[in-house]
This record gives sequence, structure tokens and C-alpha cells, in this order.
Amino acid sequence: MMTRADAGTRAPGSASLLDGARIVSADEVRHAIAFGLDEHEAGVDESLGDVRLRPHQRVAAMRLASLIDAHGGALLAEPVGVGKTFTALAVAARAGLPIVVAAPAALRAMWLESLARCDVVGAVVSHEALSRGLRLPHDQRFLIIDEAHRARSPGTRRYAALAELCRGSRALLLSATPIQNAQADLAAELALYLGRAAWSMTMDDLARHVVRGAAHELRGLPALHGPHRIALPPADDCLDQLLALPPPVPARNESVVAALLVYGLVHQWTSSRAALSAALVRRRARGVALASAVDAGRMPTRAELAAWTHESGAVQLAFPQLVASDAGGDGDVDAQALLVALDRHDAAVRALADRLRRSPDPDLARADALRRIRAAHPGERVIAFCQYAETVAVLRTHLLRDAGVAALTASGARIASGRVSRDSVIAQFTPCHGDARPRARPREIDHIDLLITTDLLSEGLNLQEASVVVHLDYPWNPARLDQRVGRVRRLGSRHDVVAVYAIAPPASAERMIGIERRLREKLCLARRAIGLAGQILPSLLGGDEPAASETTPSLAERTSTVARLVRRWRAPGKLCGADLHETLIAAAESPRSGFIALVRDERETHIVGDVGAGIDLALPTIERLLSAASGPDRPIDQTRAAGALAALDRWLATRRGAATIDLHAALTARARRAALDRIAQSLGRAPRHQRARLAPLADAARAAATAPLGEGAERVLDTLVSAQLPDEAWLRTIATFGELNARPNATSAKVTAPRVVALLLLGPPNG
Repeated sequence: MMTRADAGTRAPGSASLLDGARIVSADEVRHAIAFGLDEHEAGVDESLGDVRLRPHQRVAAMRLASLIDAHGGALLAEPVGVGKTFTALAVAARAGLPIVVAAPAALRAMWLESLARCDVVGAVVSHEALSRGLRLPHDQRFLIIDEAHRARSPGTRRYAALAELCRGSRALLLSATPIQNAQADLAAELALYLGRAAWSMTMDDLARHVVRGAAHELRGLPALHGPHRIALPPADDCLDQLLALPPPVPARNESVVAALLVYGLVHQWTSSRAALSAALVRRRARGVALASAVDAGRMPTRAELAAWTHESGAVQLAFPQLVASDAGGDGDVDAQALLVALDRHDAAVRALADRLRRSPDPDLARADALRRIRAAHPGERVIAFCQYAETVAVLRTHLLRDAGVAALTASGARIASGRVSRDSVIAQFTPCHGDARPRARPREIDHIDLLITTDLLSEGLNLQEASVVVHLDYPWNPARLDQRVGRVRRLGSRHDVVAVYAIAPPASAERMIGIERRLREKLCLARRAIGLAGQILPSLLGGDEPAASETTPSLAERTSTVARLVRRWRAPGKLCGADLHETLIAAAESPRSGFIALVRDERETHIVGDVGAGIDLALPTIERLLSAASGPDRPIDQTRAAGALAALDRWLATRRGAATIDLHAALTARARRAALDRIAQSLGRAPRHQRARLAPLADAARAAATAPLGEGAERVLDTLVSAQLPDEAWLRTIATFGELNARPNATSAKVTAPRVVALLLLGPPNG
């Protein structure tokens, strides 16, 4: 019905499209859009125990709760140090289900402490225990998976255990860096609750399941100063010799890609001379062991080579006749040719090691760089991260006469006076909670202001007493860079600024172009989908200005910005004026022409836009339209309104057809297609007089085969499809399986009729 006489002349043929619509003010439509997006967001308590959520945590918790209600899961990818733990517990406490936290063993104590502080009851299981075969009874639960990027390999036991835990449960994944190398990482993580449909989704589709606030919305984080590149003299440029090494001889069951082994040596060289030298010693020791076995007429496997050990350059040989298999088992092994290849490789490795011993040691320059950084930040604590224990050890040796230096690796912690406990070192970099007893001040001789450590400290720990981070090397997985900085740059830090330095490899800039390009490709992929906490990789070529791709908001951050732009339209205390059957229409002055609409399909509410190229859900388009949609009212062009409604109706009809079954799942899961085929065959084989009785079972089984399922349930379906059961028993089994395993949204979400809730036309004042 039309309620405003001054709405303009009705266009011919538009009556059927505009009937049932109500023309209102632009403010009313804007409020209806904001209300419609938020109406399904359940409230989240502002306080949990003695923890009070910050505004960004509460907003994230509400968005997560909405996603979990709609899809059975979500991923929280806020930067390191902004309180993901408490946000997750706020969402979990609202769910009213038993809570289970799956986290690395090193974080178990932190999670138990956080559960106690929030006055929330829950169990904590470690990733490591799941990898060893720990299984929990199948039950409905609220599952929190911390450091979810560790669940990106579907072929592992850990992944299978987490998939089983997700079966029939609601899942909240936590990771500041869910993309470690490729889009497949994010797809694998989301597949835990989305199922195999995730593998066929676009990056835009995947990003809609990720919650990450825009950087400017995160209040209270220290500013980031850097990263500053520190150059080393290019006196250790041995890249040519590294790349020219003859390929090593693989063990009997190995398929070695020589390029990967060379890249490994290159990476150790970029960390320290000590790391490269140790790798060359291991390479020579392996060659000696392999040559000994081949000379005895045996060809060892990779596991059998482990029977040889080396220490301080001496190789302890096992008896090859006892530990190695017969080399001539397939008749194709040429022992003489293998020995020649082993000799060539050993000679090249030995020549490279000799060259390194004769050239200046860049590790001395690395130690001097750390001294300069300490001098530039007097009274501040510095953490220097690297990937290799040899790098930690050699820098500790070079700084042995410097006071306040500690080294920490997986084998323990050391200061100048000798071994100390790991906890005593970490305690000097960890703040006390307000209710904790003050720690005893360390003796002056035990005071630490420079900690050199491997990446074992780059996950899970709060080290915010430090204010300077040094990257001693660049990991091939650049997500580590973000994790390192995130250990120090955290909410509640007493520091206003965190400084970041990165020591470049000792080579000419031209030789490092390939390494830099490889790292930046990975960073750009993660930045586009999720976002990164500032610029984290300095240019190896000397310039520190970020590229345009490094400052563009990510898809997940754009989702947060869209929600913020819409939320400002909501009038406090005012309900939406639209009932279940009408559409609110208005027009507003705007520098952009097009329209914004809120539409509802069977299960979800979407905000869509059109700038003249058709209905668009792309976040950049929506963000641009929302930013330009706050102008005053303008007269409505009913022809435009009718055309917009017609386009929206066609779009909804297309989505309705696609949603009849889970097309993503049907196309990507072979077991589903096999199940549908067997259901049809079961009905076809049944006697005519039994088909009426079996039809309801077949319908239920068909619903199970097309229902949204998590990866754990998909794996169970793989087994059930080929189960040797009579047709009726099999149909009943599949139907029961569907009832027990369909994702929570498939059984609990309220189904509504698709419709256009609100439409706002945009255009210039006199357009």
C-alpha cells in the first residue's frame, strides 16, 4: 500500500511491484536496515566474572554469536593481544552448552586461569593429546579451538580428532593468522564446521565467516614503530655456492625435491652463519651414513638413517648390516653410481663449509646490531626472535660479556651464570594481574632486558613487559612475523609504542628479490582475506614504505566496517516499523547513484547494493554505498523503485533455487552423490506395495544427504554410504545420522519467507 500522496506518479506496470510496499522517510529505512541486521544478534553479557569486555570485544562477540546461530560456527581472527580469549568465553557462556577448549598444551594453564576469572565452567584438552589419539564422547558441546591455524592439514590425526569434536557441536575457531601459506588453509579450518562445501567457496565467501575488527576500531593497543630494516655487510654472500650444490641422494623411501633442500639451506643462512654451518654438518653426516650402508650393499630408509648419530663433527656409525635394508631388492640400484653421487655432494658441501670458515663471520655483526638496538632503547626490554636454536646459541656466545642477556630454546633457558628455569625468564616479560601477588624483584645480576629466543614463544604468551621486537630472520611462513609482534603489542600494555626491527640477510639486494617476492605473495593473500596488524615486513631492498596492497583493508575488516556503518543508523530504543509482509522504501540524496537494500532469504539476512551493474554483495561496493547513503530525503522515482524491486525479486528467486539443497556440498562430496544414488536405487528395488512405507524414510535419508554437515560428519557419511545393510535398515541409518549430525543451524534456525525488507534509492538532488 502507498501511504504518501506526494511520492510521485505511479509508473505504468509498477502497481504489482509497489503494492505491499510503504514509502517512508530515509531515516526510517536506514533504521530498518540497521535493525534488520541486528535483530537476530543475541545479547552478550558485558561482564564475565571479574572481566569486563571492551567495546570491540562485545561487538565481536555479538557478530560471532550471530554467525554461529546461522552456520554452526565462526572464526575470530582479531590481531594478537586484543583479548580473543575473553571474547570467545563470552560467546560460549551465552550458548548454554558444555564448553570444551582445544588448545596447545603450552596454553592450558592460561585457559584454566581465564575460565576461572570469567567464572565459566569448561574442560581444556590439548592439541597434542588429540594428535596422540585422545577422543571425547560424541555429544553436543560448544567447542573453542585456539590457535586454529594448527588445524589446516586434513590428513593429520589432530584434524580428524577436531572434526569429530565439531560433529553436532557449535564451534568457535580462534587464530590471529588463519592463513599461513594459502587460501586452502582457511578453507580447511572452516570445513571443520562447514564441511566440504568450504573447499569450493571463493575467498569472499570464506571471509564472511571470519570476524576481525578494523584496525582503527581497536582502542588501547600500543602504536607500532617500524619495522626498521638493519642491513649487514654483504661479505657472506654464498648464494651461488648454495644454489650450485649437487642434489643429495635420497634414502630408499624418500622422494626428495632438491630445490626444497637448497631453499632450506638458504633460509638457515639468512638466520645465522651458525645455523647454516650446523645444517652442513648434518648434511655431511647423513651422506657418510648413507655411503656406509651402500658400500655394505644396503640401501637404508629415512627411518633407518636415524640409527646413525653425530656429535661435534664425529659420526657414530651403526652396523649397516643390521639397520639397513638390502639395496638390491628391486635390482635397479647401482651402488657404484650412488657412491659417486654421494662423493660429489660431500665434496661440494665440504668446499662450502671451508669457504665459510675463511670468510668474515656475519654473526658478529648480528650481535653488534643487537647491542645498538639495546643502546637505542635504554631501560626497555627487548625480545629477539629467530627460527633456529643455533642462532640463539651463537648470539648468546657473542654477547656473553653483556649484562642482562638470556637465551631460551626448547632445550632450556640460560643467562651468563648458567642454566635457569624457563618460567623465571618468562616471568620478567609477563605482567602481573591486578589480583595477583607482586612478584619478587629479581636480583640485579639476574635482571634480563634482552631475551634471544626461538619461535616457541611466538604463540599464546603475553610478553607485554617488553617494548622492542627484533626479527633475527624472516620465516618462510610470514604469519610468524605477526605472531612475534603480537606477543608484545597487547591491550593493557604500559608502553605507548612498540618498536620493531628486522635484520636483513648479508647479501646484495638483487639476490634477495626472489625471497622477498615469495614472502610478500603470502602476506598479500593473508592481508586480503583476514588482515594483518600493520606493516610487518620491511623491504629487503631498503625502502620501508608499504605497498598499496599492504594498506588496503582486508575482506574480514571490511565486513566489520560495514557492520559499524550500518549500526550508526539504528535509533536507540526504537523498533522497526515494518511488519512481516511489507517493504519500506525511501530515497536519499547521495553523490553515488544506485540503491542499498536489506533482503532476507530462508535463513539469513543480507545487505546488498547496486551501482548500475546488477545486485552486488561485494564488500567494497557495499562499503562505498553505505558511506554515501546518509543524505536527506529526495523524491522517489517509482520507475526506479519498481525496477529495483524486480531485480531484487529475481535475485532472491535465484538464491531460493540454489538453496533447495546444499549445492556446494552436493558438488564437492562424492559420498553425498553416492548416497543419493543409493537412495533412488533402494526405492527402485523395493516391491511396489512397500514403496509407500519406505518413501518417508527415503525423504529423510535424502534430507540427510543434502543437509549442511561438518567435516567430522562428512567422514562418518563416507563410511555409511557403503555399509552392507538391507535397504530399509540402511535408509533408517542414514535418516538417523542426519537427525544427529546436521549442523545446528539446519535444525534450529527459523525459516522465513524470502523478501525485501527495506530499499533505499540513492542519487543526486536533481538527478
